Amino acid sequence: MQTIVSNCAVENPKPFANEPFSPEETREVLDIYNREGCVLIPNIFTADEVAALKAAVDRVWNDPRAKETNTFAGDFVAMRLFEWNNLFRDTLVREPIIGLMEVLLGWDCHLIANNVVRNAPGQAISNYHVDERLSFPLPESVARFDPRITIPTTIVNVQMPLTDLESIEYGPTQYVPDSHYSGRHPNDKYDPTWEGRKGETIFCKAGDVYFQHGQVWHRGAPNTSDRTRYLLQQSYGTRMIAQRFFPFLNYHMPDHVLEGAGERLLRVLGKHPPGPYG
Repeated sequence: MQTIVSNCAVENPKPFANEPFSPEETREVLDIYNREGCVLIPNIFTADEVAALKAAVDRVWNDPRAKETNTFAGDFVAMRLFEWNNLFRDTLVREPIIGLMEVLLGWDCHLIANNVVRNAPGQAISNYHVDERLSFPLPESVARFDPRITIPTTIVNVQMPLTDLESIEYGPTQYVPDSHYSGRHPNDKYDPTWEGRKGETIFCKAGDVYFQHGQVWHRGAPNTSDRTRYLLQQSYGTRMIAQRFFPFLNYHMPDHVLEGAGERLLRVLGKHPPGPYG
């Protein structure tokens, strides 16, 4: 299959040191995201930040308590990283990420999930899919959503590579542009086509950030290299989307996670005033 390089990147030649985007920059990012279903923003994290996050991921993997606390989902995904290190917790309100999320999802948005994919050679979620279920399904008699509308975002996945994904063998994310307008599941698990467009590849470096619509067709390309791929993930949702912290029914936010947290971080972790439905 031909590898098509994505054109969803924002022009951003300078690194941003934990600073919010201007209104103009925010508009550029969200215009690309809403149109393509995905947007890549280079140079968000420094090399030192990437190294610290990657080392913190390894400490989770090497801690025997991780299995006892149901931190792992399968062989190469860990969940609820904010429980393990304030480095993960504080990244939830890292600019320009959180500022973009608040514009996209609303001032009262919050965290849905905080995971990392640490897939060794031969491991990958390599089939194209939408996340969990179709939110806006269309019947066969309706070909697609009108391009004049903006497909609503209720959940967005922020992806932060901690290893370079500059070549196809390292397992970069692939997505089919504009497919969140299809109202359908992918028409092929490994080589889908949407209105003549096939999967495009997000080549990126550690420290870049990209985020994707949960309804865009996407996958991780097979990792055929000789190194492990690290992909930190923060998924945010609108206030009306429930958070996904196992074991769900009786989950209790650990006290140490809340210590020293500011009001913005507390809201992202789930602190809200009373409102509709409780």
